[in-house]
Amino acid sequence: MLKRVAAMTLMMTLLMGHASAFSANAQIRLDPAFDPNRVLEDSDVFDVNGMSEARLIQFLREKGTLADARFSDIDGVQKTAAEIIWRIATSYKINPKYLLALIQKEQSLVETRNPSQAQFDWATGYAICDACSKSDPSVQEFKGFASQIEWAAKQHREKYLLQILARGHTRTGNAAGKPIVVDGMTVIPANNATAMLYSYTPHLHGNLNLWNIWRRWFSLNYPDGTVVRGTSGDRAFLIRNGMKRPFASLAVLQSLVDPDRVLRVSDTELSSYPDGPPIRFSNFALLRDPKHRMWLLTGASKRRIHDMNAFRKFGFNEDEIEDVDDADLAEYSVATPITVKTEFPQGVVLKERDSKKYWYVENGMKRLIPDKVFLTLYFAGRNFKTVSPKKLALYATGNPYRFHDGELVRGKLSNAVSVLENGSLRPILSAEAFNTFGWSWKNVVTVPDSVLKEYPMGEILVPASIARASSPDASPATSSTPLTTL
Repeated sequence: MLKRVAAMTLMMTLLMGHASAFSANAQIRLDPAFDPNRVLEDSDVFDVNGMSEARLIQFLREKGTLADARFSDIDGVQKTAAEIIWRIATSYKINPKYLLALIQKEQSLVETRNPSQAQFDWATGYAICDACSKSDPSVQEFKGFASQIEWAAKQHREKYLLQILARGHTRTGNAAGKPIVVDGMTVIPANNATAMLYSYTPHLHGNLNLWNIWRRWFSLNYPDGTVVRGTSGDRAFLIRNGMKRPFASLAVLQSLVDPDRVLRVSDTELSSYPDGPPIRFSNFALLRDPKHRMWLLTGASKRRIHDMNAFRKFGFNEDEIEDVDDADLAEYSVATPITVKTEFPQGVVLKERDSKKYWYVENGMKRLIPDKVFLTLYFAGRNFKTVSPKKLALYATGNPYRFHDGELVRGKLSNAVSVLENGSLRPILSAEAFNTFGWSWKNVVTVPDSVLKEYPMGEILVPASIARASSPDASPATSSTPLTTL
């Protein structure tokens, strides 16, 4: 026992010395999406149900050759690497995903096709550091594939976590909410997992590598138009162009999105997206720029209100005008101005008399509403006017009204579900993929197949965590039908 304590003390001394050298000699470029205060979530480390045994084996076979490599387990019985990892994950209640990411971070074992014996022997980097001698007699008891993973799991579950729960911090003083200095940067771990990660690897570069591996393998890459909310806060974000854009208020969110369709995602997932500009204004907001021009926002467009006569005609309220800078308006495209001759600047739904047809009319153009489900989705609570075909004929006819990005849809004759992204249908790989993204089946909209045929088909949506087995040179899937139906 004394020998083990001495070995561990030596290891921590060497590691801390290594961290100082790293800080002095390296320039660290952090990914703008990387939050050093929140590397992973507690569930990322301790959710034993994070990956099934079958998926673990499949994942390892997709990535490299480790799945079927055989080693002597700590009981002397020969087992495959997958069997050893699964045993240790279930024994110590560790997320199998974390053990995979750890051995990839330390020795690139998951993706290396022909690992060396040294990579196997020091799979998790336990009891050694870059400057340490691997032949030191005091660390030989930790050598070996099974021993390495066993000791790493034990270190996280039975040492770091118990130290935090009993003392409030790990042996090296790391704890959630307690500032520490890592490579010259002040870091305040946001959770137990991050505090433990800096105890295990006390420098930024290693934890950045771990985060990058996790994001590359297990992040979900939500389609544009998805609205998400983290597990530790109530602020909602729109995923757009690889960024997360926060809604400035609940009122802004409610004017643009049904709050019941906001997905709860882990803070790790959320932090993997860099921050985008906030969404500050509600739909149909009235804004005034520095030149005192007045604008009405309609979706992604801005319509200039020509004069006060037009302003008064439509009953706009001067108290609701918000003064803004040009930069606030820059992201909105310019649409047709609003004049006294404009009809329905905020859009209106018209029902054609003696017909089952509904039309959306805005800016002098009518667009057919292809199915009544659109009325529930996008026009709930609004009054519909019934007009004659003659009245409707006065408006130009545009393309039919479209589903909004982020909508989940399926045809009546098919079980396959797709998600709308940038106006295209992206078929979802499988029910497992659907559930992995955290969507709710009650939010899937069923419409006639003829409606869906009007949309171009995009790339099949496959979460990284259940990516299809394919060769390294395989190209992304693009098909008019999903690989499997839900």
